[in-house]
Formats: sequence, C-alpha cells, structure tokens
Amino acid sequence: MSRIYNYLIMKNDDLEKKLGAKIAYLRKSKRFSQAKLAEKADISEIYVGEIERGDANPTLEKLKLIANALNVDVVELFNFSF
Repeated sequence: MSRIYNYLIMKNDDLEKKLGAKIAYLRKSKRFSQAKLAEKADISEIYVGEIERGDANPTLEKLKLIANALNVDVVELFNFSF
C-alpha cells in the first residue's frame, strides 16, 4: 500500500476519534450520562459509547439525532477546536 493511502486511513481514524471526543465533551458539558444522551437521541447506550470511543461510524441520521439531543447544530459536532 502507498504512504498516501495509509495516511488517508489514519486521518479517517482520527476523524472518528475526534468526533467521538467532541460528542463526549458536549454530553459532559450538558451533564448528561451516556444513558441520558442515548434516551434523548433514541439510540442505544452501547452505541453512544462506541461513537465516543471512535469505534462506530454513525450515519448522518444518527448524528442529527445526537445533535438534536445535545441541542446543537450538526456542524458543531465537527468543530474540533474545544
């Protein structure tokens, strides 16, 4: 495999981890447990944990549910300057 391909894969892994960290940050700033966020977003608590660890690749629909539960715009989930 080429170095560029490896770099792109690594960048994608970073994106999932950054997204998860941002969701966890927003959740904690709202003083929500993972269970509370899961309930408000109508997704499973296990899935919330997977997303926050960067182990899951949520769909746009799931990200909209999470953003709504956190009362933020979807684009805010991708603002990694926190």
